[in-house]
Amino acid sequence: MQIGQIAVQTGIGIDAIRFYERNGLLTSPTRSEGGFRLYSSDDLSTLQFIRSVQTLGFSLNEIREFLSLRTDGLRACSEVRKRLDHKLKDIRGKRLALAHLEDELKAALTKCNAQLKRNRNRGKKNGRCPVLTVLGKPKRKGAE
Repeated sequence: MQIGQIAVQTGIGIDAIRFYERNGLLTSPTRSEGGFRLYSSDDLSTLQFIRSVQTLGFSLNEIREFLSLRTDGLRACSEVRKRLDHKLKDIRGKRLALAHLEDELKAALTKCNAQLKRNRNRGKKNGRCPVLTVLGKPKRKGAE
């Protein structure tokens, strides 16, 4: 298969396939007499594997490590399990951090809404935004 054909079959762009080759995730394919890359069914399988592991949130370096484990068969399963568990813990931590950030953003929005409502009720068109006032203040020592 040529690069365009394998790109269509995997849903991976041509530039990404070339990137994977340059970065050692995919072995350099043989070339036709005209210089076209010729990919095998093994290359197709590798690209499909790369794509599926990427959808699980793994980085290219992590994927490289997974690729090296593919040849170990069932013996690699405990190592894969460990990496999946680590990624799951990482995702849970990020989810908690995002929930905390969401709470902070909601609180800031509530302050803005309350200030705008107070200004409207008093007939004011000017005033200070409570979020900008808080964000603009220098931190005091020990307030971190």
